[in-house]
Amino acid sequence: MTINKVPYFIKAITVLIAVMAFFVFSCERRIILKEPPERVVVKEPPEKRAVIDYFSEAENYWSEKKYEKALTAYDLYLTVEPKGDRVRDALTRKATIYYNTNQYEEALPLFLDVIEEYPLERRAEIHLLTAKTYFHMQKYPESRLSALRWLEIYTYYPGREEVFFLLGQTLKELHNNPRAFYWWLKVLESSSVKGEEKEKIRLQLLDLIYQATEDELMQMAAYAEESDLIYPIYYQLTLFYLISGRLEKAREAVLNVVSFALEEEWAIKPQEMLQMIDERLQVRPNVVGCLLPLSGPFAMYGQEVLNGLELGFDIFQENEESLSSMELVIRDTEGDPETAIEAIKELAEKERALVTIGPLISKVAEGVVEKAQELGMPIITLSQSEAITKKGEMVFQNCLNPEDQLTSLINKVMGEMGLMRFAILYPANSYGRYFMDKLWDKVESNGGVINAVESYDPKSTDFAVEIKKMVGLFYPRPKPDIEEEEEDKEGDEGQLEQNIEELKVEAQVKAEEQELEEEPEPIVDFDAVFIPDSYERVGLIASQLAYHDVIGVTLLGTNLWNSPKLIDIAGRYVHGAIFPSGFFPGSGYISVDSFVEQYRVSFGQEPRLLAAIGYDTIRVVKEILKEKGKDIKTRENFRSALAGNKYFDSVTGPMVFDNERKAKRDPLLLTISGSHFLPMP
Repeated sequence: MTINKVPYFIKAITVLIAVMAFFVFSCERRIILKEPPERVVVKEPPEKRAVIDYFSEAENYWSEKKYEKALTAYDLYLTVEPKGDRVRDALTRKATIYYNTNQYEEALPLFLDVIEEYPLERRAEIHLLTAKTYFHMQKYPESRLSALRWLEIYTYYPGREEVFFLLGQTLKELHNNPRAFYWWLKVLESSSVKGEEKEKIRLQLLDLIYQATEDELMQMAAYAEESDLIYPIYYQLTLFYLISGRLEKAREAVLNVVSFALEEEWAIKPQEMLQMIDERLQVRPNVVGCLLPLSGPFAMYGQEVLNGLELGFDIFQENEESLSSMELVIRDTEGDPETAIEAIKELAEKERALVTIGPLISKVAEGVVEKAQELGMPIITLSQSEAITKKGEMVFQNCLNPEDQLTSLINKVMGEMGLMRFAILYPANSYGRYFMDKLWDKVESNGGVINAVESYDPKSTDFAVEIKKMVGLFYPRPKPDIEEEEEDKEGDEGQLEQNIEELKVEAQVKAEEQELEEEPEPIVDFDAVFIPDSYERVGLIASQLAYHDVIGVTLLGTNLWNSPKLIDIAGRYVHGAIFPSGFFPGSGYISVDSFVEQYRVSFGQEPRLLAAIGYDTIRVVKEILKEKGKDIKTRENFRSALAGNKYFDSVTGPMVFDNERKAKRDPLLLTISGSHFLPMP
């Protein structure tokens, strides 16, 4: 038994050891297989794989025009490898993507970084895109400088025409059309530009020519001397010279086209223009045209001007042998604009007059002066239209200017007399509104105030309502507060009854007094009243102002007051009134006495303003011809002489045509004393 038990025990021990060994070794293997990071890192570093993949991935997106994904990939590459070999390419790609997608604010700094930080090779392309980026950002001076720098650096680089074109675009945006013309002309003349592209550039150059000013055309002509574009330039210059009446210069310019142009277009049109210029140059320097309303509703005024013109014309005829051949050609406008336009054409083309005087009425003058400008005819209009001379260099104006009237009046009453508070009572028509606005502006600009302004119906004869409104009599005035005395509440009943009776009596007395009380006094818070109307209307207004106790103020007016009938109508109510006068027989100006005497003898009446204006106008024309007749062969010669800022002694006072070709004078101021008009000292 004993022998058999030993082997069994040994066998059991052996099995137990084997089981334990199994558990020990199996646990150790599972730990080794769980995490081998060192061996993976050694095999393939993830950072290196990422660098290569990001750039190539970005390039793939770029070629597929998937710009958003390309930008993300280039950014990853630049983050991982900020100093890598492909950094310049990545920055350039990013900038170009921003440029192509119109994100110029993002593109510009990247282009500038590439230009500054990296070598010259392949930089010309980037530099050009930089100049274009500036242009798209509307930074035109920077674009121009960048493009010029490109031309300086890349002297032999292809694609210069693209830079020339960009410079033309930039200079056009900078409103330098002649230099834009210069650069686009270089594009046109390049042998590498052909076909439709060449025609497109030519059309752009022609647009510049047709939009150019006279000075710009002169500069373009200097650039285009060897180009066939010189013909449209000279043609446009001819038009400018014609419009301004410079016929000799127009002829010289158009001859440059006629003599050398090969194309049919530039041979036929200029030839027709040359014929027209030659016709206009055949002026009769001794003929003066005249346009006046001698029939119709304004005939009375036209005849008055004509009287003055003829008187001045005859006086000079007798006294100056050199002017004895002068001829005055008169046409009746009938007060009609269309008739007047046909008349100015006849004076210019058939009569070949040197200069025309008239028209008188503003609505007629507007169209006539435009036609005169077109025909190259100097014209001295007598209308009061404020902006008439802006129609062109051939247009002059001789009339009693409203601006001059008010300037003279304000200088006197505010500057010398010290009146600073004003009221304006004006007719509700264009004349009244115009003078009201102008006077208001002048008063305020000189430190004065307008305390009352009222308008009235121009046909009215009763001005009570307007006058009452001016002085606070029209609207009810608020009653003054009555301070009630506080009664002593102490006392007996008898004292209280006595007080009540006394109050009743007092109230009755006040009521009786109010019934007898007169209207409240007017509030006259102004030193002068300005009334821009005719003497007939002013005569009525002056007496009604006095009736409503508006007294002790100075009445002011315009030249329409200049009639002795004003004193007949208003008498003492206009004493001390002040108004400007275009013409006054007692002014003391040179030749006034002679003019008045001759006019009385010739026409049996006293001359008035329009006659004096007509007389002065023909005197001005004659004086120029007397002094410079030998040098005046064209209308432009006469226009230049008339615009020469020469002072003329006239019966309406010393005058000169200013830079706007308006006759400027200081109107005489008249005041009323008793039954006489007197010049203001």
